[in-house]
Amino acid sequence: MYNFLVSFSSKQGNYEDTALVISNLLSRGLKPNVVTYSNLMHSLSCHGHSDVVDDIFKIMNETSISPSLVTYNILLSSSCKSGSLDRSISLYVKMVSENCSPDIITYNTLLNALCKEGFIDESIQLLRTLSGTNCSPGLVTYNTVIDGLARMRSTKSAQEMYGEMVEKGIKPDAITHRILIGALCRVYRFEEAVELLKVMYRERQTIKIESYRCVILGLCRQKKLDIAIQALELMVKCPCKPNGKIYDTLIKALAYGGMVKEASALHQRLIKWKILKEDSFDLVGVPT
Repeated sequence: MYNFLVSFSSKQGNYEDTALVISNLLSRGLKPNVVTYSNLMHSLSCHGHSDVVDDIFKIMNETSISPSLVTYNILLSSSCKSGSLDRSISLYVKMVSENCSPDIITYNTLLNALCKEGFIDESIQLLRTLSGTNCSPGLVTYNTVIDGLARMRSTKSAQEMYGEMVEKGIKPDAITHRILIGALCRVYRFEEAVELLKVMYRERQTIKIESYRCVILGLCRQKKLDIAIQALELMVKCPCKPNGKIYDTLIKALAYGGMVKEASALHQRLIKWKILKEDSFDLVGVPT
């Protein structure tokens, strides 16, 4: 009952209530256990109080309460959020030395920390080490490494990692594809990005409007209007219908970028599809 109250009040950010619950618990001669502390640390971490999380952990050690796997995973997550890679590695070493076996959540958290700090080679090495163990890499693991590679502009390596996960029977999700689309756009490979948009559409995965916008604008700037229209057709079919502002933004961006002809063609296509009205956009006054 007390663990539930601690968890509920702390998740709401009502730490005064949490303190009252713990005070009541102590007044009855009861002691917080590992679940009590873990619940409290989890909510503190979620609210950005990583320094307090460390203080709670010290109290646990002083009261001789052994941390569980869940506790260590919370601590690792908290230290990673605060950007303390050294602290994360120290915690990992400590948990292993205390015979607390890491799980895939532990390793995914460490991989995320390594990737954020730019240690891509080390993250790939860790992923390779995990293969074939009882903590074999899954979707989250691959997404983390692919995102790390994409952030380092190692687009080819990110695509190879994507191919590897598919070969291993791990189905990419919307996050995987969004990461790769962003990576391809950053190196101006918009045609390949369109192919991924098509895959996402077939798989009924959620596609963010920003992904469409980036790809369509990029293709138009490369004068590949026919392929841009393919992406536009997908956006029009999107279950989460974009409002007229996105179309207006696309046309204006092209027009004011010196591509009035392409802007006019897109405008006419959208009128034909009955998405925009005849008088919805005026190219008069746009510099040519």
